[in-house]
Amino acid sequence: MNRLIPLALILLLAGCRKDDVSITSLNNNPFDADFTGEDLFVSEGTELIVESIPGIGAVSRQVIRFRVRSELFLPGQAGRPYSVQVEDRTTGVGVYLDQAGAGDHRFTYILAVPMPGEQVCLELRLANNFSEARAETICETL
Repeated sequence: MNRLIPLALILLLAGCRKDDVSITSLNNNPFDADFTGEDLFVSEGTELIVESIPGIGAVSRQVIRFRVRSELFLPGQAGRPYSVQVEDRTTGVGVYLDQAGAGDHRFTYILAVPMPGEQVCLELRLANNFSEARAETICETL
């Protein structure tokens, strides 16, 4: 019985100070769904590309380019690989885009059927380890 009292006292004291961490203030991680910082995605425009495919002919595609503001990453996240989840709000198509290489924060989404004169909106989220961050939307018109 005498051994249980010190053990109970240690457990009681170990539980103290749990309120020192404010869970609601932990919102500075861009990879978290509760991130409250600045926008992470910057649109870099859209363009029409035409490719000549042997046996098929000319094929047109709409390319939407954007970049991730990696300067908003926390220090331990710099240089670590990540993906961007893209949901095309016009077509409902969803894909994951991986970084082209380490330190490359520019991404390209290709729309197989160009939509000249129509606004195309993409919902974008940072993704890593099977987890997605807060959604942001960028829109472009060809």
